[in-house]
Order: sequence, then structure tokens, then C-alpha cells
Amino acid sequence: MPSPSESYLLDFHARLAGVTSRWFDSAPVQWDGETAPSSYALLEAVVPRDERALTVLDLACGDGHLMELLARRKQPGLSLVGLDMSAHELAAAQARLNGAATLIQGRAQSLPLGEASVDVVLSHLALMLMDDVETVLAELRRVLKPGGRVSIVVGGDMVRGEALEVFSKLLRPLLCEEAVPPARLGDPRVRSVDGLRGLFGAGFADVTVRSLSVQGDGPPREVWESLLTTYDADRLSPAAQASLEAAFLQAVEPLRRSDGSVPLRWGMRQLTAIREDRAA
Repeated sequence: MPSPSESYLLDFHARLAGVTSRWFDSAPVQWDGETAPSSYALLEAVVPRDERALTVLDLACGDGHLMELLARRKQPGLSLVGLDMSAHELAAAQARLNGAATLIQGRAQSLPLGEASVDVVLSHLALMLMDDVETVLAELRRVLKPGGRVSIVVGGDMVRGEALEVFSKLLRPLLCEEAVPPARLGDPRVRSVDGLRGLFGAGFADVTVRSLSVQGDGPPREVWESLLTTYDADRLSPAAQASLEAAFLQAVEPLRRSDGSVPLRWGMRQLTAIREDRAA
């Protein structure tokens, strides 16, 4: 039986399958003076490019965009497995991948995979939404081979002075007016550097966490459409969403650049770690 948070996420992704890759599959990323084409590309780069037999698990794979990046390599010996609890996302992944990956409907808290059967686990914007994250990490330790690698992208800190801060300030009073409780999704420890390090402190080594700035700039209405698909805004009534849209489009006018775009940065983090040798 799904928990209340899982029931909400299942409904959200039934209505909006593919929404995550829609907004982030080509959103450039910056960190420490470096750049990448997208947060998905950062995860794709974690997988070695060689001819060894490798099994890669995309945890909460959504519509399969990350696995599509890996499948494009046509790399001998690379086996792709995608797991998601949403049948609608998996249907989108099946259409996208056309048999290039094994797709499984299931929960991260009970992975239907054998012990020490996976070389690399990747996950994009999902771990911070999951119930019972310690059980999830125990499952990752179980299925990863000794020396196997995990890399995840999760949400990070808000970038001040841009469209997301404007949106958040306008959203809060509407949530109060409609008595919409905060979306209590996942474990708050996943949303901080110290929390992540603490969670991955047992059974993992070489834990690194880097802060990412993901560019979502665009015309005001396009930026609005991306913000509307955040979980709190999604739970507003249609009338409140219309009120928020009008207020937001007016409030971001001072941010509009000469090319018509407004600045939007998504703060994210990428954690990468190695599964410790069980014999150590």
C-alpha cells in the first residue's frame, strides 16, 4: 500500500509523466568554474567508457532520459536497468528506449535485484522524495558490488534574487490561504550537505558532494510553466494557480533582460560515493 506521499507522487507523475526531463534534459549546469550540458549528463559521465561488462541501475528512472544518454554510446557489455514506481513514467521510458533497457516497476525500498549485482547506481532528483531513505541506502549497499559506485543528483539551496525566490515568496501566502500543508516528501537530511554525508557515512567511502547551479532561464511564461510543476504549486486550486501566475508574471518584469528572458537557477547537489568492500 503506497504511503500518502507516494500516492501523491504517483498521481503527479500519472498527470505529468516526463516532466522532469522536459525541464532539465538540456538545462546547463555550472559548478566550481566548470560546466556540463545538463544534470543528466553529469550522471551519465560517471559510468566508465570501457568494454567491461557493466550493469547500471537508474533508480527512479522516470521517462528514461538518462538511460537514453547511456544507450546512445552503443557500448559493448553495458546493461541498463531502470526502476520506477510509476507505470506512466515507465510507459514513457519504454517508448523512448525501445528495448534498450530492462524496465521494472517497483520501490527503491525493496529492489528486485540480486545481491552485488550492480556496478553503478544513478538517480536524478529522486532520493530527496523517498520514504525511509535509510532502507533505500541499505538496498543500494546490498545490490552494489564491492567497489561499485553510486551517484545521485538531489535538490539544493535556493539561488537568491532570481525568479525562484520571487515565486516562493508569492506562493507561501496562497498555501496558507488554502490551508495546503507543506509537501512533506522524503527525509530532510537529503536536502543538506551534512545530512547527505551522514546518511552515506556507513558502508560507503570516498563520499563527495558538490553544489550545482542549473540554468532554467527563459521567457517569463516559460519559466512560470516550469515553476508550476513544482509539488507545492501543483497542489493549489486552479483559481489560486491563476492568481499566482498573474502575480508572478508582474513581479518578474524588473528581472527581464534585453533578450526577454528572466533568470532562473535551480540549486542542486551531486553526491558520488563508492560501496565499501564488504570484507573490509
